[in-house]
Amino acid sequence: MKLRLASVLVAALVAPPAMAQDLDFSKITCGQFLSSPKDQVGTILVWLEGFYTAKNAPPIMYQDKTVKDAKALDDYCNAHQEDGIIKAADTVMPVK
Repeated sequence: MKLRLASVLVAALVAPPAMAQDLDFSKITCGQFLSSPKDQVGTILVWLEGFYTAKNAPPIMYQDKTVKDAKALDDYCNAHQEDGIIKAADTVMPVK
């Protein structure tokens, strides 16, 4: 079954992360990202939203933008599973 990140995002944000390891975003492929546990997907998405937000932007996580970005990342990663997650995010979540 194809993971739909936009639908996973809300559930992942309400549960505390159960990860016990560091995440090196430069080494995570789209395929690894798509097959990650829901809590890890949520953690990665939230981190990416912060990283790809302009430096002087207000400290607001916009739900519509986050869901749109999650869907775009999901679509890109399903089509390019060998690409790194940062390359995917650079493509679909440029800082505006």
